[in-house]
Amino acid sequence: MASFLTKTKSYESYEQRISTEPASTQRSKKYAQRNFEQFVSETYDGRTVDEIIAELFLVKTDKEQGLEDPLYDMLQEWINWNERRGIGPSTIKVAFSNLRKYFFFRKIKTNDQDIREYLRFPKTPKEEKHPLSDSEYSAIVDGLAKNPMYQSVCLALGSSGMRIGELMNVRKKDLDLSTKRITVKIPPNTKTRTGRTTFFTKEVEEKIKKRLGKLDPDDYVFCKKSPYSGQFSFSVALRRILKKLGLDEKYQSNNYCKITPHTWRAYFFTKAARKHGDNYAHKMTGHGGYLMQYDRMTEEEKMDMYIELEPDLVVYDQTKNKLKIEQLKEENASISQLREEVGRLREQQAKQDKKILAKLREDKTIPS
Repeated sequence: MASFLTKTKSYESYEQRISTEPASTQRSKKYAQRNFEQFVSETYDGRTVDEIIAELFLVKTDKEQGLEDPLYDMLQEWINWNERRGIGPSTIKVAFSNLRKYFFFRKIKTNDQDIREYLRFPKTPKEEKHPLSDSEYSAIVDGLAKNPMYQSVCLALGSSGMRIGELMNVRKKDLDLSTKRITVKIPPNTKTRTGRTTFFTKEVEEKIKKRLGKLDPDDYVFCKKSPYSGQFSFSVALRRILKKLGLDEKYQSNNYCKITPHTWRAYFFTKAARKHGDNYAHKMTGHGGYLMQYDRMTEEEKMDMYIELEPDLVVYDQTKNKLKIEQLKEENASISQLREEVGRLREQQAKQDKKILAKLREDKTIPS
């Protein structure tokens, strides 16, 4: 007799299982399942995934036949099917990883060593990634002049190192406007489930300050409805302006555009790494593997380092020059303060020397 605690393992229960994961993760896992469902229907005369799972269980209990050959033969056929349809190698690998998780949920286990031995995945051609130039950046921002919201998205991505999904999830309450630069508290509810702090340049502040004045604390800053629809709309607008500007070149290996929302994240990482080193860049973009010493950085230290980096992140020369002038003024002020401090120390030392000489004369250690 089955226990009342036992739940049926089905696609519906799988959907419920992943319902608390980030939206992008859910979409990726559902894509893998739908893709496999289409493969099964086309390859096995309209059969369903449930029928395939049931058949695999029958094979699993057959001690003479074993599960490995039928399972991995089917998976290889699925890989080949996707490859023939023009699905990119990286997409196939991600889909396979999610399909494994679905199979595991349905109690069909795959083994890492078996995968290495039995399966052949298409190789991903290595192409040099396109570096976003300052001129391309400014041309795109200028091209989006009719939509200040999309301009602010570009500037915010390039100045913060955020993922597009993270940016679209930013609400007004996540911003601290009282600091030298807008501080962004990225909540731990996006891709990595890890919160962190980053900042926006003065250019971003200028673009969003009017909108911020009209928003309630829970309102999204960079989209009007949902983060997903905002991300989709921005991606469509970006593709249009890239085509108009003649910047819609694609990689030969996967036919993906060379400039995507993720390009600005790479742009920020490159600038931050050149200015303050890889560890700082990893920390600001939320990558793993950075040194633990950066976990002990105060907010003031992170802000000061960001302000040093800011002239490299802004788009317009006028803003760059203004920031550099401000930095020079601060440096000159620091030098002046240092000189004043040295002067005070010299005066204190001179007074101390006089007291010592007077004491020595009083004790007749030295002649008067």
